[in-house]
Amino acid sequence: MAYSEKCRVGMIGAGNVAQRHARVLSGFPDVEIIGVTDVVPAAAEALAATHGAPAFPDVATLLSLEPDAVYVCVPPFAHGHAEEAVLASGAAMFVEKPIGVDLTVPTRLAAEVARRGTLTAVGHHWRYLDVVRTAARLLADHPVRLVNGVWWDKVPPVAWWIRSDRSGGPVVEQAAHVVDLARALVGPVTAVYAAGTGTPPPVPDADVDAATAATLIFSGGAVGTLSSACVLGWKQRAGLEIIAEGLALFVGEDELVVRDGSGQERRIPGDPDAARVAVDRAFVDAVRGIGNDIRVPYAEALETHRVTCAIAESARTGQVVTLTDPSASPAPDRPTLARPAPASPTQPTPASPAPAQPAPAQPAPAPPGSGESAAPTAPSIPAPRSGQADLDGRDPRAVPAEGGPADG
Repeated sequence: MAYSEKCRVGMIGAGNVAQRHARVLSGFPDVEIIGVTDVVPAAAEALAATHGAPAFPDVATLLSLEPDAVYVCVPPFAHGHAEEAVLASGAAMFVEKPIGVDLTVPTRLAAEVARRGTLTAVGHHWRYLDVVRTAARLLADHPVRLVNGVWWDKVPPVAWWIRSDRSGGPVVEQAAHVVDLARALVGPVTAVYAAGTGTPPPVPDADVDAATAATLIFSGGAVGTLSSACVLGWKQRAGLEIIAEGLALFVGEDELVVRDGSGQERRIPGDPDAARVAVDRAFVDAVRGIGNDIRVPYAEALETHRVTCAIAESARTGQVVTLTDPSASPAPDRPTLARPAPASPTQPTPASPAPAQPAPAQPAPAPPGSGESAAPTAPSIPAPRSGQADLDGRDPRAVPAEGGPADG
């Protein structure tokens, strides 16, 4: 499209995260929201009216307007049919994370994205934090040895989140930001072992683990842990501690904490709101053909999703899960933090910025499925609790309002 033209955007989903993206997009003078659809008509009508756009009863009607780009902001269990329709339409596609509850739908969609060469982006906005870019520069000359990721929080106030078959669980839905950050700053993950509590948080009808702890092995030689908990009434802590040779960092949305042996601790404030704007700005610019700063296209998001799904599988089975497949193509180089050179509006290749860790061969992505269980096996973990398949009675193939956590 010509630089002088506005980017015409359609919205699929009208929940909390869709509302956030719509607010940001409406602030861009070169964007026009041309329509909203949601399986809850009142939600679509309210969001559409806020931004001076019409509401539509279904995805097909919205796509008949031939938008330049479409935002797919639906719950984890609802991914699939909406993306397939957008890809068939030829529009560029922005998808909110997580991209599914397991690997079945995302693997299929990634193949279709690659076949069509569609321009895509996924909402891992932490990659756009200035403090993450600063951390990458600081790590350039300090090999990482130890990583500790945490997400200790409350249960978000949406019904589907507490059901593992609808959210994927807290690691897949919530801690994915931390896992993506670890991949960006440290490199590919080659194996995980995890354990869950086997008991849900104190919320009626919940079947997700109240807490999960995992060990991660990185291809560059670092080892790490990830812990997730959803039993508090507040967000206690979310971020990534990194121990490198002669350097200790904590990276979160709100700040970067640096200790380098000088005797002084430096605290650099973060700006998560700016990152949420930047992720949308980068996508719109790429659609309009103005450079390309998309840091997490769909294929890159799938690599993060492989890790979170491997953690979930390991917690279920009590086995180590490997993320290697010699027959697959190598995973993208780590981290995508710097602005790549301008490119035409086709599917971007993630940039490979500053942190110069040791450079062994990159592992290949895991095959379809959650991963490959490997010996030795760990002690058995309690089996997940059975529960209703459809908490709110809707058809899981439908596209409901996203309604997700405000910090998603």
